Amino acid sequence: MKKWMLFLLMAIGALSNGHAQESDSLKAEDILKMSFNDLMNTQIVSASKIRQQIKDVAATVQVITAEQIKERAYFTLEEALSDLPGFQFRNIVGYNSYVFMRGAPSQNNLILLLIDGIQINELNSGGFYGGGQFNLSDVERIEVVYGPASALYGTNAVSGIINIITKDPEGGKAGHISLLGGDYNTGMVDFSLKDFNEAKNIGFSLSGMYKSSEKADLGGAKGDNNWSDEMENYENDLSLSAKIKIKNLTAGIVYQDKRSSRSTYFKTEGSNFLDKNTLWNISFLNGYLKYAKTLSDQISLHSMLYYRNATVNPNSIGDIIKATDTYPGSQIGYYRPNALIGTENQINYKAGKRWMIIGGVIGEIEWLSEQFSKTSSLSEDKEPSEPPKPEMLDNHLFSYYAQAEYAISDYLSLTGGIRHDISSYYGQVVTPRTGLIFNKNKLTAKILYNRAFRAPKPWDYKYGIGNGGLTPEKMNSFEADLCYSFMENLSIGASLYKNWIEDKLTLEIVGESYRIINKNKLSTLGYELYANYSLKKLLLYTNYTYSDSYDQEDVFIPEISMHTANAGFTYSCSKHIKINLRANYLGERKNPLTIPNTGNKIIDNALILNGCLSFLNFNGLDFQLKVNNILNQEYYHPSNLFAGRYRQPQRTFALKINYNF
Repeated sequence: MKKWMLFLLMAIGALSNGHAQESDSLKAEDILKMSFNDLMNTQIVSASKIRQQIKDVAATVQVITAEQIKERAYFTLEEALSDLPGFQFRNIVGYNSYVFMRGAPSQNNLILLLIDGIQINELNSGGFYGGGQFNLSDVERIEVVYGPASALYGTNAVSGIINIITKDPEGGKAGHISLLGGDYNTGMVDFSLKDFNEAKNIGFSLSGMYKSSEKADLGGAKGDNNWSDEMENYENDLSLSAKIKIKNLTAGIVYQDKRSSRSTYFKTEGSNFLDKNTLWNISFLNGYLKYAKTLSDQISLHSMLYYRNATVNPNSIGDIIKATDTYPGSQIGYYRPNALIGTENQINYKAGKRWMIIGGVIGEIEWLSEQFSKTSSLSEDKEPSEPPKPEMLDNHLFSYYAQAEYAISDYLSLTGGIRHDISSYYGQVVTPRTGLIFNKNKLTAKILYNRAFRAPKPWDYKYGIGNGGLTPEKMNSFEADLCYSFMENLSIGASLYKNWIEDKLTLEIVGESYRIINKNKLSTLGYELYANYSLKKLLLYTNYTYSDSYDQEDVFIPEISMHTANAGFTYSCSKHIKINLRANYLGERKNPLTIPNTGNKIIDNALILNGCLSFLNFNGLDFQLKVNNILNQEYYHPSNLFAGRYRQPQRTFALKINYNF
């Protein structure tokens, strides 16, 4: 930490000699003027694939703004999501982190994660990678759509959608550079630059980030005796993105490279695995070309061509097996390339004052690894040779969808939609949705029905001894959502939902091996309560989530807490100084396996405090002191990988300096 702090202090002197324009983000006093009504009138695109106000979409939606990301100094996507209702986590403090929405644990394959509307889920498994590879300083907002959305998005949109919207070139010339340093050798540098010619309607934006961290002290007793004192646990992330806008045409690219230790994947103490010298290197490349054309007041067209690549690179060393008297040990190399090219064409038609109709056609071709290719060095000290290219599968998808919205009256509207997916490897699936929405004065009420599915991927078909007869698992969901604003600065909301997952893709033990089968059910009855209050210089929020998740035998689902809650405030001491404090309550959970250190399966509840002190807009400079786990609580997340639990990071300090130009 000391070397990062020294670097930051030296940078302060260099940056403070320059001259900067004021940041293009909202000023503190502008943020304080935003009421909950303003938020409900915020336009989003993720819920309906057209730009609509939150109050009008047939879904429950939460939005994390760029201002919230900045004033709370979020470092990872999981940090940002943890302050929302309905989210729980399995953070293995390693090469991945798992996000659960509305009481359904998974390998991140029940949620669609998008960047600018393009999926970034890993192609072979359908799950996404959590962690630090997301450049949050380049984010305009994060749109979170709760509940099934396969009627518009197809497979994996089961628990919900998280769409990370990056900043557009519009707004004139601007840029920034930031430096961060903190505990556990945590450091980050990021930058952005953009320019836009309003007269010619041409502009560009460019951003980049490099981030590194050892996250926490997990050696020996501090890590619940799962790893040795010599364990390595690092993550190094690189992110680059660019956009070019020329009138109605937008081209964009996002590249992420994630390099991390795999030490926490196994319990190395008492096993034959080493907990150092591993490397898990996965990279993501998303590129797109979007064209939008308004033909008339009634008709608009939107076309998109996109490319996705998610590859576990051949330099990855996933496992290192210890040497013994009779075995020299080994390092195991992994390689899994995957790519996809697709196109989507959508037409929007507004028929008079009552009807809004959208329809779209999607075609995709993907080239997926049948499974990992592996090599072994036959020595714990020697790196393996590069694995060969694995056997590849060519899969094809054709989908079409339609959605209609009809305004029954000035206050009441009805939405209905359907999608038909035709896949070369999982067959045909039809998913409908419908919603009734009431908006009048300060009240918004929604009654929703949605259906969704998760299709088996090569990961599922080939896992263990394999199972070629898998079919998609399906979810049905009913939901009622209510928002009411008592006054300009006080609003409350509630969502009540019932979800059923059937034909669940489940691990089955077969002798000494295993495979994935369609079996079991998962049902969740839950509700979310939330409130927002603003008074002069003070902004307050709070939310509570109840999740009753159980299987076909009425047994409560492991890893899910029945009760979680969040609360926080931001206080503007002056034009330049802001204080943010947040609390996350995690209720008691049941671990999938018995925990050796406790002799039971109970993970205790915990209350975690995080905070940030910000000094903003001092001649273009921002200074932020961030503290996570202020009370230094010892708390844990569940493990589905081995008989243990995951100690979460101790108290951490970080100092960030941002220069706007």
